[in-house]
Amino acid sequence: MKKRARYSRNPFGFHKEVVELKQLSRRDKDSLQRRKLRRRFGLYKRMMGSDNLEELRNHQLRMPEWKKVALRDLYSYRAKKFKELKTELTTTPQGRISNLCPYCQSDKVGTLDHILPKTPFPEYSSMPWNLIPCCSTCNSKKDDYWLDENNKRCFINFYIDDIPPVQYFFADVSVVNGKIDIEFKLSFPAGYDATLQTRIENHYRKLNLVERYLENSDDVIEELEDTIQDYAPGVSDAEIIKSINNTCKRKQDRMGVNYWRAVLEMACVNTPAVFNLLK
Repeated sequence: MKKRARYSRNPFGFHKEVVELKQLSRRDKDSLQRRKLRRRFGLYKRMMGSDNLEELRNHQLRMPEWKKVALRDLYSYRAKKFKELKTELTTTPQGRISNLCPYCQSDKVGTLDHILPKTPFPEYSSMPWNLIPCCSTCNSKKDDYWLDENNKRCFINFYIDDIPPVQYFFADVSVVNGKIDIEFKLSFPAGYDATLQTRIENHYRKLNLVERYLENSDDVIEELEDTIQDYAPGVSDAEIIKSINNTCKRKQDRMGVNYWRAVLEMACVNTPAVFNLLK
């Protein structure tokens, strides 16, 4: 898991464009673009910059119910502006589209997630810094949950959290009764930032990532088996293992050292009993 680039232009400008495209009266459009809302966007930017988004729970905006509804209704994943936003946020520096959900790195992006949920924070429904590409499963599991019992963020924020290139996600593989047995685990090195560790642990637990990875592991192993068996006769086991390890390391360069597929593939080829079963 790695930090991602956020929306590069003025967030309130994006909000204003969304408002102007809605079928609303001029009066209502003006109401949704007033200075008070601009200040709220500024507050979000300051709290985000100081890694203190949790503090916004103490600064919830009072407004009539009709305006809350109108602000929430600004967001629609199928609307043109949000489709354009999704394209920008999923385009890599190389100009390629990466549709893998950043929360799980397993399923395809199917929506935009509100980092601060739009029910308690309707003013940020169309705030692009509050939106991140997400699969429908992670979006559903995350729901309106964003703080733990200590009022700390419980999910990784891929716009502001710096995740060190240190492995904490591991796969133990073995052969049991002729089948590959897999156990995923989180194990953090001594000295790892305690706040970030708690956030990562909550992230994996709340999104059921270990269970979801196990459900998809057979597909990864079948692809790995095909890759191993596609090598030409005469290529040594050592050469095959080295080649696959190098490919996995390139995946980790792109996706982070804890990318679950790369971790699993490397565990399989570097465990002799498993490698021999697959070749």
